[in-house]
Amino acid sequence: MFVSSDQAIEIAREEIKRTEIQRDPMFAPWSVASLGRPVLVKNMFKEPSYWIVPVVIQGRVAGFVRVLGPGRVAAIGAFYQDPKEIKACPVTVTGIDAAEARRKAEERIHPEDGEVASDPIFVHDGPHGREAWLIEVIKEGIPYRWIFVTPAFVYERMAGELLDETLE
Repeated sequence: MFVSSDQAIEIAREEIKRTEIQRDPMFAPWSVASLGRPVLVKNMFKEPSYWIVPVVIQGRVAGFVRVLGPGRVAAIGAFYQDPKEIKACPVTVTGIDAAEARRKAEERIHPEDGEVASDPIFVHDGPHGREAWLIEVIKEGIPYRWIFVTPAFVYERMAGELLDETLE
């Protein structure tokens, strides 16, 4: 069974209430947070893997709760180092949206050579937490290259070449 988006929100809400996070000064701003729409993270085979539930404060994504498909919480994290700096947090839990990921990947796509880009898919490249937008480059109808876009950088490799999920 794979939990639904709404179930992921409830699981995240309960986990935040249940944990010691409430007493940690680093997470003090979370007392006024709301939970945003979860983003489905897929594996490299484009199958659902887990949800990442945004923790929203003042229109910014201050943190996240990673809820695995069966409903277990794998991680809770903050996108700030100083709780007074919420305004510096991203506006989306993925760091950048699909349109921005596509723009960042475009310079690596060569239509003059017959390359076509797929729509971006949010994936984990290897272990949970190694999240990126995946743009598949297709040539002559066959996936040729994978371009991965994160808020910090863009990287690529041959399509089908998987990372070892035990590596961090």
